[in-house]
Amino acid sequence: MSIFAVSFAGLVGVLNLLLTAGVIRRLRAYDGLRAGGSGPGPWQTVYKPSRAMRAAGERVGTFRGHTVRGEPVGDEFFAGGTTLVGAFTAGCQACEERLPEFAELAAAFPGDGARVLALLVGDAGDLADKIRLLEKIATVVVEPDRSGPVGEALGVRAYPALALVDPGGVVNASGSGLEHLFLDPAEV
Repeated sequence: MSIFAVSFAGLVGVLNLLLTAGVIRRLRAYDGLRAGGSGPGPWQTVYKPSRAMRAAGERVGTFRGHTVRGEPVGDEFFAGGTTLVGAFTAGCQACEERLPEFAELAAAFPGDGARVLALLVGDAGDLADKIRLLEKIATVVVEPDRSGPVGEALGVRAYPALALVDPGGVVNASGSGLEHLFLDPAEV
């Protein structure tokens, strides 16, 4: 009976070690993805952009709206060069984290703000700080809810939603983070 007990304890110990090794591998894979690791390890899966808005190759729908300055804006906004698009909403923690990165890229984006469209969803009073941050570096549109014409045309499903839109309104890349806009297509 003591041989059985020792064998059973040894088996439980081996299973515990295997389980612990598996958990450690998963944690390392998770940390690598969070830190923007150089690529998937043998136990990682390839990170795919979220479907926050229309996907690459899809066309932005037609729309008519107004900027925070009262100027009309529509789908002809995409007639020029490549456009940077960002959609953010009030009360969204991920939006708060990503907005400064978006603003930094928008400030450096070619066209001095003429090729950047920022959609803010919610009450304009709640979005006042975001409007002040973005109106100098982007064309800013505020819509009261998700069903606004610009959000519908962009196919926004989640916030934040970011995209690069080619001339003519065809989405080049999209996702919920800037890293999704500049991925090598072979990686996704």
